[in-house]
Amino acid sequence: MVDHKIRIDFNEGNVLESVTYTLVSEFDLRPNVLRADIDGDGSGFMLLSIVGEEENVCRAMARIRDMGFSVRELSGHIIHDTERCWSCGACVSLCPTRSIHHEEGTMRVLLDTGTCIACGSCINACSVKAIQLEL
Repeated sequence: MVDHKIRIDFNEGNVLESVTYTLVSEFDLRPNVLRADIDGDGSGFMLLSIVGEEENVCRAMARIRDMGFSVRELSGHIIHDTERCWSCGACVSLCPTRSIHHEEGTMRVLLDTGTCIACGSCINACSVKAIQLEL
């Protein structure tokens, strides 16, 4: 079993297609929606964690592409420069997985790289550029 983090972009033409149902029913995969966003025009994206056999994941990504979606694996990770960070917490409220959080007692901002999905939500919130995405 492998765990892949995938970003799937969609548009108004395929927004009603059921990606997660396809992953489960056709490929025996376990998708977990980590984050999803749909704009007013019907375009948007989903960040998924997909667990299953490697061969099934590869076949599923090809199928999803055939359905008209843009698919890419997230391979980067977030770097938090603690020396530069002011611990203002602007990034904390934007983290969908709560990987960036305040340390109890000190209120210092910390990053848990084990749960971070590298979605990038925190990057623009940081006024001192203490958070970067390394690809």
